[in-house]
Amino acid sequence: MKASRRRSHRFLRGSVTSAAAVALIAVGVPAAALATHTGSHAKPAQVGPGYPPPGGIYSSFTNCPLLNPIMQEAVFPPSATAPNDLSLAACVAGNATSGSITLGNITTPVVQPVNVQFGFWTPPDASNGGDNTSGISEYAGGVLPPPAGLSAMLVTKPDQIPQSLTTALGCATATNRTVKNLCQQAENFGGKYNRVYALAQSAGQITNFGVLSWTQRVKFKLINPLLGSSCSIGSDNNPIVLNPALSVNPGGQLEELPDPNPAKHPNTFVLAITSASATDTTFTAPGVTGCGPGGAKNIAIDEALDAGTGLPSASGVNSLTLSGAFGIAANEYGIFNQPQTTPNAKVLLSAFNASSKSGGSQAGARKITGAAAYKLLHSLGAR
Repeated sequence: MKASRRRSHRFLRGSVTSAAAVALIAVGVPAAALATHTGSHAKPAQVGPGYPPPGGIYSSFTNCPLLNPIMQEAVFPPSATAPNDLSLAACVAGNATSGSITLGNITTPVVQPVNVQFGFWTPPDASNGGDNTSGISEYAGGVLPPPAGLSAMLVTKPDQIPQSLTTALGCATATNRTVKNLCQQAENFGGKYNRVYALAQSAGQITNFGVLSWTQRVKFKLINPLLGSSCSIGSDNNPIVLNPALSVNPGGQLEELPDPNPAKHPNTFVLAITSASATDTTFTAPGVTGCGPGGAKNIAIDEALDAGTGLPSASGVNSLTLSGAFGIAANEYGIFNQPQTTPNAKVLLSAFNASSKSGGSQAGARKITGAAAYKLLHSLGAR
């Protein structure tokens, strides 16, 4: 029985490592791949987390929901007989810098970096069910957005999609009066009236939070003065559902960085992956809705954009590849960890506060590189 629990703890520790990495990739995909608009997206993310900006190994974790009362509900202390023999609070942060996403016949390269942040924890008696049909049962329902909400889980700068509006509308062969009128305006005014940007938005919570896979629902708001304010690919009711899979890039590195004051902050650490990729070629993409100055009234505009962009598109037509550096700061306490009398989120918050004053220097980082890192992540995640 004792050996079985020890294996369970090892699995959960491995789950923290890889789940953090994959989730970071997942949340970063939409914004980097099909652009964002700083005017409407970056502002909410400025709502601070309620603690001083941390330093040292914690410097990237600037927007974690550690003060959310829900984060304090992690099972503590764990016991050998409880469903969870691990208690955990964690902050995720990462920066995706390259890759591409294809929706229909449009492939957009990742140009602007995207920063992603959120928290996760071990809910009491967590188990798969509802929206969590797979993944790690110990984390089911335990993902929390930053204090500003779901919109603050990712922040990036605008990117332009490759097609002009006149191309996307099929203006060269358009016969519908409404479509032709929009084409004429785009051609006459040019500039921003013929450029299309896309704003990636969350269309739901992260679910099926697993070791090397997860589920992320997204939608894309298409931005152009002639398309109105309600034009989008996907919606909250009909989202694009991504299920990326993680691999470590050649030369990628996994690091475990211990807290510089383990006596005050036991079982506290940062796990970082310097280079990883997420891929998915199985998701479907819905058509556009609500486009044109009349919104839902301009069905002809929606139909023209669908025809020009190849939407809706089936599984196998769309693809996702995204690469970047990712990390997780965590405090975990299990029956085989160092003694700890303070709940997880409070210990991690104390570590953040201390690092803001001292710089958070650390020593003794453990590094595993390249294919060995992927092998380690995979083995740690296997039941």
